Amino acid sequence: MNTLKLLPVCRTAFVALLALAVLQPAAFGEWQRDDKSLAWVSGTNVFWRFSFDPARGKPFFHPLAPRGNTPLTNFRPADHPWHYALWFSWKYIDHPDDARHVNYWEENSAGNAQGKTRWEPPIIETQEDGRATIRMKLSYVNPSGETDLTELRELRVSAPAADGGFSIDWVARFTSGDKDLVLDRTPMPGEPGGAVNGGYAGLSARMVPLPTTMSVVTTAGLVERFVSNRARPNAAAVACNFTDGTRDVGGLAFFSDPANTGGDAAWYIIDSRQMPFICQALLAPKPRPVQAHGEFMLRYRISVNPKAWTQAELEAGQKKWLNHQ
Repeated sequence: MNTLKLLPVCRTAFVALLALAVLQPAAFGEWQRDDKSLAWVSGTNVFWRFSFDPARGKPFFHPLAPRGNTPLTNFRPADHPWHYALWFSWKYIDHPDDARHVNYWEENSAGNAQGKTRWEPPIIETQEDGRATIRMKLSYVNPSGETDLTELRELRVSAPAADGGFSIDWVARFTSGDKDLVLDRTPMPGEPGGAVNGGYAGLSARMVPLPTTMSVVTTAGLVERFVSNRARPNAAAVACNFTDGTRDVGGLAFFSDPANTGGDAAWYIIDSRQMPFICQALLAPKPRPVQAHGEFMLRYRISVNPKAWTQAELEAGQKKWLNHQ
């Protein structure tokens, strides 16, 4: 065989493979899985990891890192060790019939909350391109041993895009137990007993601290007014963008289905040097009563981007997501 005649073909194939690698560098990765977590990795770079370790207080995502580089999340920092990077937690579940006020959010020094969040081992489906679907059943158990709520959670993680970004579609279906409940929170400023940190509960993210700098944009524009390092915009979607000097570290965007709140969502954002934090504070307008055996659903998309989000990109992203439901 004359190997010289094959050289142009080999060269063409090599160029094609090289072009594919340049256009889609994020597609080359692999699954890393054990009995406590699932992650998409490329070499030593971790794009995302979902932990369902029963020894932890909540299931969570950490890190979330565009291109598998600098994480945008902060896991269990010393000031609030119950902040699980990207996670969901109720604050209080109240029992009007016996005046119980059960805290599911904060944990004691042993890592235990008054109300327990428990879950069954998830059902996980993965694809070779980095897509994953995670389904799990959670129970919210009060100190008496009764289950206040059950939740069927479905998480759909996209394959990484060519630029290393990806998204998580988060759907939660809740069913209450045998008693009427009220989903509650710390009172808002201006309410009796109100506090500057009032209103938070639900989907939240504790994000990367210094040396990065955070800016916030919503579908309604830039968030420029913070009072005591806090802002409470109402918008369909919000993005927290991070820079390190003049370099984009990435952006973390949150999209809320209007059905969650009956319109634009309420957000609670902290922009301090130590504690960048965001919560889709669905209870901020008011506590939410839930009748016995009542059902409701919450739907979100979380999108990780290697560059800063703009208002126009958020608007387009929200429209595209809702149109594909």
